[in-house]
This record gives sequence, C-alpha cells and structure tokens, in this order.
Amino acid sequence: MTRNVLGYDSRSADKFVVRMPEGMREKVDEAAAEQFFSMNTFIIQAIAEKLDRDNRAQRLIDALVESTKRSAAA
Repeated sequence: MTRNVLGYDSRSADKFVVRMPEGMREKVDEAAAEQFFSMNTFIIQAIAEKLDRDNRAQRLIDALVESTKRSAAA
C-alpha cells in the first residue's frame, strides 16, 4: 500500500479533475516546489485549510449569535 505524507493510499483515493484558469497551474507548481511538495499535496493542503477556516468561521459566528441571544434575554 502506498501512503503519502497526508496519510492516505493514493492508489485507491478518489480522483477529481480540476480545471484551472490560465497561468494558475504554473503558480501552483512553483509554490509547491518552493515547499518541496507535489502539486497534489499542495492542492490538498490548500483545500483542507480552506475547509478548516470555513468551519472555524462558522463556529465563531454561531458563538456570537448565541452570545447576542443570551445578552438580549438578560
């Protein structure tokens, strides 16, 4: 079984074709190379970070809404 640095078996992983705007592939390739990552690893990490930011932002919004409700009820 082939495991990559993200801990999954790349041979059995889901595959998805990504269409990038002109010039983006080169930018991703350069950024990945600067960090000694493959383009795939770089893209997967970028997606994971985006999902995590969105999740944290939603939790913050939920906490603010709840705090506002509690303040209004007091």
